[in-house]
Amino acid sequence: MPGRAAELGCDLALLGPVLPTRTHPEASGIGWEVFARLIDKSPLPVYALGGMKPELLGKACEHGAHGIALMRGAVATA
Repeated sequence: MPGRAAELGCDLALLGPVLPTRTHPEASGIGWEVFARLIDKSPLPVYALGGMKPELLGKACEHGAHGIALMRGAVATA
């Protein structure tokens, strides 16, 4: 998945929804295991999107994310 973003010349990719969100209640989310599998060997940094909260940054990073994207911002690792 993020490989396509690299082909398009993007600097990073967002992937989600990882978890259910209030804005899209019909989408159940792909979950952390699928997220990790989809970004494995990504040539770009990938941020987790969907249902994210600042306290999920550690969990996202454990699954290979470079950070999380929220409705009003992003949190990245150093």
